[in-house]
Amino acid sequence: MKLRFPYFGHASKIFAKYFLFRVLLFFTLTLIVWSVRFPFVFKKLYAEDGTVLLRDALLTNFPKEFFQPITGYSLLIQRIAGRFISIFPLEISPAASAIFAALCLSVLAAGIFKLSNFRSESFWPRFLLSVCFIFLPLASFSAVGNSANLYVYFMTASAVFIYHKEESKREIFYKSCILTIAALSLPLTIFLIPMIIHRSFLERKETNRWRIQKSEKFFIVALLLHFIFIALTSLGERTPHSPQSFFKVFYLYLERGIGISIIPMWGFVSGTKDSPVYENTPSFLSHLPVRVIVLSIAIAVLGTIYSQRSKFIDKDVHKFFWFIIGLGFCYSIILGLFFNVEPRYMIFTSFLTYWGILLLVEDQGDRLLKIFLKSYLILVLILGLTASVHRSSGPDWLTELQKAKYACLALSPNDEVKIRILPISRPFNLVLPCRVLGSPNVIKKKLL
Repeated sequence: MKLRFPYFGHASKIFAKYFLFRVLLFFTLTLIVWSVRFPFVFKKLYAEDGTVLLRDALLTNFPKEFFQPITGYSLLIQRIAGRFISIFPLEISPAASAIFAALCLSVLAAGIFKLSNFRSESFWPRFLLSVCFIFLPLASFSAVGNSANLYVYFMTASAVFIYHKEESKREIFYKSCILTIAALSLPLTIFLIPMIIHRSFLERKETNRWRIQKSEKFFIVALLLHFIFIALTSLGERTPHSPQSFFKVFYLYLERGIGISIIPMWGFVSGTKDSPVYENTPSFLSHLPVRVIVLSIAIAVLGTIYSQRSKFIDKDVHKFFWFIIGLGFCYSIILGLFFNVEPRYMIFTSFLTYWGILLLVEDQGDRLLKIFLKSYLILVLILGLTASVHRSSGPDWLTELQKAKYACLALSPNDEVKIRILPISRPFNLVLPCRVLGSPNVIKKKLL
């Protein structure tokens, strides 16, 4: 006997229809999970969230900070975050940063649910793709709850939006805003250009003409403006370095792009300059040969399922899967070889892995296999809700802020004090003049 849930069907229709309802649900879900699993995001300020974004917003008149490059390029969404955080009392800066990050993720996830390129309008694959976006194990490990890494999320969500055919003014407006913010926040969005070409190629097969969507025009213009900004303000600051070891970069691709995405409790690899260090992973997996064997088995199992069920999958879905997996691989290798191997940049590749798997699962008709694989992905996400020491351990913001205020009692308003923030692996300090913390009388009242 088949169980029916009429109320769920009605609720899912409301969820699919109303954008703000989806944003509210994802926002609530994100804050609940973070409060339970990552409570530190509301108590500790992280790296550039403080040292750059909040500091510049507090010390620079709006909108001057938006025209100042950071690490060689413009970071639009981070600058917006810094201005948002600065609105609130300094005592709750970490919470303000986390709330802004959660709100951005919720707005993006709500769009991913509606604008993803699944052939059916089924609720669960779209919802699971959105949840994968918010709770990627790699992102949970290194980029959870902070505003400094939001630019990678905007790039990642934009990849999904590019393949959606615009059908209304609301969709055009939403997509244009997201794609423009992505382009003005991270020049690596240039890797989305192949996706635009690929989408246009797929459309050409149906309509016999190439077409660039309106939102993509905004994206291309914004990307050009970003490179002009770089040329005028910081040309040469982010030049490529000599190639790194290909085997090291390829290993990091397997670890961060596939391993942490498909294997429960896989943990994270760092310290690759000398020898790998594995965090948040069972001890038996803390050996390179064992990890290689386990990863090979996992890929072999998925490959076997794929090969046996591939005849039930549409050819276009096949091609799309290999295109996005190939693009993720090329992006990871080029970026790792010549620029940066930081884990936050691999969020894009990790999400492409989930996206590709879900597309393959949803396009074939074995219901039991669908349930099994989706349940497996949910298990990977749940067991991947772990954070690095780099992201979670260190001084509480409120304690360090109070120390700085006590120090200011013996200093002049223009004297500067240091407020320690995360991470502790390097001395990250937010440097602020005492006048920002308040007059001596105000400080005394707050401390008493």
